[in-house]
Amino acid sequence: MLLLVRFMNNFPRKYLLFGIIAFGILFGSVVYSSTGSELLGPELEVDPILFVNILFFSCILIGIFAVLAGVGGGVIFTPLMLGFTPIDSYIVRSTGLFIAMVGSIIAGRQYLRYGIANYKLVLLAAVPYTLFAVIGALIAGYLYTVTGEIGESVLRGLLGLIVIAIGLLFIFAGKQMEYPEVDRVDSFTAIFDLGTSYEEKSLNRIIDYKITNLGIGMPLFCVAGLISGMFGLGAGWAIVPIFNLAMMVPLKVAATCSTIMISIGDSAAVWPYILGGGLFPIVTVPCMSGMIIGAFVGSRIMVKVKPGIVRWLIIGVMFLAGIRLIIKALTIF
Repeated sequence: MLLLVRFMNNFPRKYLLFGIIAFGILFGSVVYSSTGSELLGPELEVDPILFVNILFFSCILIGIFAVLAGVGGGVIFTPLMLGFTPIDSYIVRSTGLFIAMVGSIIAGRQYLRYGIANYKLVLLAAVPYTLFAVIGALIAGYLYTVTGEIGESVLRGLLGLIVIAIGLLFIFAGKQMEYPEVDRVDSFTAIFDLGTSYEEKSLNRIIDYKITNLGIGMPLFCVAGLISGMFGLGAGWAIVPIFNLAMMVPLKVAATCSTIMISIGDSAAVWPYILGGGLFPIVTVPCMSGMIIGAFVGSRIMVKVKPGIVRWLIIGVMFLAGIRLIIKALTIF
């Protein structure tokens, strides 16, 4: 993956993007077999070749919005695929982690380059998140083999409720969470000296900020990683609120740090899915190709966009995904 990123950084951008687009379209046009037809299922009244191309272009849009919201892509992709397609849920969750990982890698480079993301905070929080993301992925493989449709409907319904609850938190927290004020840094957080500053280009000024409640944030990152691995979401929907609402990190910094954390944790969490047979190229390849393009575009918009827009994008994503998951869960049940 690091070699891929280095190659993309040195290759002319415009030719790289055209190459990815051509590859995605070509892949969707020629990679089709009876296995792919069985995967998409009889419920899907769309030509499989057309469907793969729809996945590719949809993931371009998902990549743009996911990067702006700091949710990695899986939190949008996984609920939409589970809610609107008959594709096997284990494959959808596996693909969700893959596109969350690749989109975060592409966008994270830009955030570090412009100094928005707090790399010390990212490295510290990534340890518990990554460990429990792997544990969650292992649990997902076990549940996939022992639970039937009832278990699947319960998982989707619980996930929908969690996602909607996070959206409500962002609504009731209000605009003040875009630049939260910290009166006192607790003694445990002060040990790591996490406070710093970044240039807010939308306001054309430097934002200085402090961080607190690390002792609360660390166990919450364990929970976020566990849920991320189980559901294949990337957990940006949880990491952003933990940073912003619990640790008082400015919203744009929280979104960018979340993106980079996802690239670290999900790189490990995808392996249990690969070993469990969740990697299916006819779905994974076009989705990852589209996500790369969307992340390129979204990361450049993110540098200049106002934090308020980011907050409402997060809220919209939470409600859309959550409502659809609950509806699908009730249908299965």
